[in-house]
Amino acid sequence: MKTIKFNSQLKLVITSWAIAFSATFLQSANAQSLRGGIPEIGWRSRLSSMGLDQAKNIGKTYNFYCQPASKDMLHAPIWGTNTYTINSGICTTAVHSGMISESGGIVSVELLEGQEFYTGSSKNEIISEDHIGTSLSFTFIGEAIAVDNPGYQPNNQQRRPSTIERVMVNSVQRGLERSIERAITDIFKID
Repeated sequence: MKTIKFNSQLKLVITSWAIAFSATFLQSANAQSLRGGIPEIGWRSRLSSMGLDQAKNIGKTYNFYCQPASKDMLHAPIWGTNTYTINSGICTTAVHSGMISESGGIVSVELLEGQEFYTGSSKNEIISEDHIGTSLSFTFIGEAIAVDNPGYQPNNQQRRPSTIERVMVNSVQRGLERSIERAITDIFKID
């Protein structure tokens, strides 16, 4: 019986290939949810990272499913109130505007021309910042379902993950979100 010995470089290549292959395989499973083909996005997803930040998309609407947020998840920063900069996190702005809660849900986004200035605010336990003008912006279509609740208190009875757990989860989440964003770009066939 022959024994094949691998050197450390070959192990690294095989491991990298396995990770890339699994991310590609998972990409198609995560890119479209079971919600009628609506792309599922993470809490760090932005329209600008999906290639939708082009003037030809002004007036177009896009539907996304925001997955439920975990307590320790890092949210993308947001700028504006009701109308947001194109590089604001989609799901976080949806909570800020009252379209969904951190339990997730489907949101409809309309791309708009940019504004000269975006005013930040604090709504639904989310803080948005002021921002100077951008060439594109977006808003949500539909009725707000979440109400700004100043008496909100999070459930602190859950075990807090360790620093290592948070780093690992956030690293994997960022990698998967990049794969999902590439799949969304393919779905919308952006040139």
